[in-house]
Amino acid sequence: MHIGCQTITFGDDQHQHFGSVFASVSKAGYEGVEIGYRRIADCDPSHLRELLDQHSLQLFASHIGGNLEDADQADGERSLVEDVLYCLQKLGVGILMYSGLKFDTEDQFNSDLAMIRRAAQRAAQQGIRLLYHNHYWEMRDDARILRALLEEGGDDLGFCPDVGWIFKAGAGVTQTLELLRGRIGVVHFKDFAFPGTGEEYELCDTVELGRGIVPLDEVAEWVFEHTPDAWAVAEQDISVLEPAMAVRENAAYLTKSLR
Repeated sequence: MHIGCQTITFGDDQHQHFGSVFASVSKAGYEGVEIGYRRIADCDPSHLRELLDQHSLQLFASHIGGNLEDADQADGERSLVEDVLYCLQKLGVGILMYSGLKFDTEDQFNSDLAMIRRAAQRAAQQGIRLLYHNHYWEMRDDARILRALLEEGGDDLGFCPDVGWIFKAGAGVTQTLELLRGRIGVVHFKDFAFPGTGEEYELCDTVELGRGIVPLDEVAEWVFEHTPDAWAVAEQDISVLEPAMAVRENAAYLTKSLR
């Protein structure tokens, strides 16, 4: 499998020192990186590609949320999704993650589902796969949001299950993976120190993979068997360790578990 690192572990200012970030990720043994769109939006594409090449890394995915059809979030002329796809094409990125589907009314819910479906179709036309990345709230009410995305998100929409948040929400992890089977492009491996409902989002207790309570060995076994072409990605929001040490431990876990 492909082993990737979500660079969120390196903090909000990571884009100011991508050289050292990529050096740490490469040394840890990862093949590629997933970086939030707001970290790369203003980067010079040629310079970013040069840094990635220096460290033999692939920028395989980026991540975004919000209203993808809002021109005010983009350059005022195109929608946000058009700006993002244009940027990713220049960088040769083939996957875009989307997360954050919440709703207050049924009309808003249906409108947002339609937005995601259109964005997935538009991305596919540009040779980019849109994947929905879950947190804990998609698993509420018998995973109503996740099931609606499966049923109404359209054939172009894929998924990036975050197994840590699935577990934190109290859902069955392998059962959820089975629900998404055939639609998975990336799996986010995340481990938590403590149980909970996920509501404690701001008190994010992520730990290095294998140190917490998420049944990651079980996940790794399922992923290895059923999604051999997907990216297995370490995503650790916060660590008490230095970021370079944390991502190294996470790479060691993924390599041992999946290879």
